[in-house]
Amino acid sequence: MNEIQVTLQQKEKTAQFLWTGFILLFFVIQAIVWIIAITLTSNDKSHAVLPNYDQRALNWNEQVKVRAASQKLGWQSRLSIDETGDIMGQRVITMKLLDRDNRPVNDAAVELRAFHRARAGVPQMLQFAASGEGTYTSTIRVDKSGLWQFEGQAVAGSDVRLIEDRQFLTVSR
Repeated sequence: MNEIQVTLQQKEKTAQFLWTGFILLFFVIQAIVWIIAITLTSNDKSHAVLPNYDQRALNWNEQVKVRAASQKLGWQSRLSIDETGDIMGQRVITMKLLDRDNRPVNDAAVELRAFHRARAGVPQMLQFAASGEGTYTSTIRVDKSGLWQFEGQAVAGSDVRLIEDRQFLTVSR
């Protein structure tokens, strides 16, 4: 082999190495982008998987019947949330529960799931305690101003009232 052939072979090897490295670099960059994307989406608090969603979808007809029965009861529920809270942001949330004839519904078990609409992945489960004639209270930590969603139910005997409400809350300073 003469000197020219050796030089050409060295240049060809260098070119092969550079182009292979260039292609592999694209694969590495793509893998890094995917890892970052997966990490960002899996840690996003605004993303939420609804509990038992697949089971509720399978039992859709039963859900429609429960909603219809809840509407048929004619119960009214009103949520009120204190404007100010304690140092930890805890506020008293009060629910007034009335039947079709505007009489208080007593001895009901009231549970709500509350979450900020931009942080649906961080719900608060609220257990209410009876505090008077048809009045139930609990506490909620309001750490973000904006639209809050409240979903749950009040159960008194065999009667079930589904509760859904939205309220705009502000963080008290």
